[in-house]
Amino acid sequence: MLPVRTGTLVMLLVALLFGGLAVFIAKAWLAGQQAQVSQQVAPEQVKVDTQKIVVAKTELHFGQPITPEVVSEIDWPKSAVPEGAFLNIADIGKDGPRVALTPIVPNEPILAWKISGPGARASLSALVKDGMRAVTIRVNDTSGVAGFVLPGDRVDVLYTRGQGDEPSIDVLFQNVRVLAVNQSVDEKSGNPIDGRTATLELTPVDAQKLSLAESTGSLTFTLRAAGSLDTAPANRIVEGELVSNAALSQPPAPVKDEAQADLVRRIAELESKLKQDEANRTQQVAAPATPDVPATSEEALPTTAQITIFRGLQGTSYTVPLDANQ
Repeated sequence: MLPVRTGTLVMLLVALLFGGLAVFIAKAWLAGQQAQVSQQVAPEQVKVDTQKIVVAKTELHFGQPITPEVVSEIDWPKSAVPEGAFLNIADIGKDGPRVALTPIVPNEPILAWKISGPGARASLSALVKDGMRAVTIRVNDTSGVAGFVLPGDRVDVLYTRGQGDEPSIDVLFQNVRVLAVNQSVDEKSGNPIDGRTATLELTPVDAQKLSLAESTGSLTFTLRAAGSLDTAPANRIVEGELVSNAALSQPPAPVKDEAQADLVRRIAELESKLKQDEANRTQQVAAPATPDVPATSEEALPTTAQITIFRGLQGTSYTVPLDANQ
């Protein structure tokens, strides 16, 4: 083994000393930076006032009882508490049991209009809004959009009439709420329903119109997009418009008989001739005026005449008056 020189050992000790010093300085600098960051003022957190409200703990369907097991209380911003919310679970059932009238998802607030009154049952009448009426009509696979019209959807109602001169179809109502299909009122039913009846929510007058239309023609639904509020033009469509060219739907003009056609032709010719004569008169140059002939006065006429009477070869002239009375 070779002996270690003293100079080498000194250099090694000096390198270790400077390395340790560098590590110490680096750690001190990092600690200082961390202290500065921690000393920075943290953003002040705004305190929000909250209020306990009752929400659904599990998914609720139409007619399901509202019991303490299916609801819970959570903190809700006090300034954003929805109208009709319950502040504690005891308030829901203190006057009698209640049931859900619409589907409610977990953590959705339990509102008064989404559940029945105390002691009430899950009936269709609880879904009808004030001033409205529920009216039921017959539907089939075609008029009911192949069963895809479900409770809670909104539809337009078409009215088809086949009586009269020409069949026609009108938009009877728009944006009508479907309360039930058959006897199902569960809006969470996502599968098509083989409906034979549909219950609609209408005003009293519109309910009368719907019943009359069902007895005088046929009714068909058109399904609206979810949340659609547009109002389309409600134009009547007649059978004559079911062509590619609108001009083909116009009825042919009636053919006039021969006498009437001849009379019309003569009148047209006469009107044309009168117009031509009028045009010619406006184009004529004014003719020179004819000089006036002075009237012969009665005094300028001769009153006598000269006559000659021959006797043989000798003639004798006489002056006689023209007037026999003179």
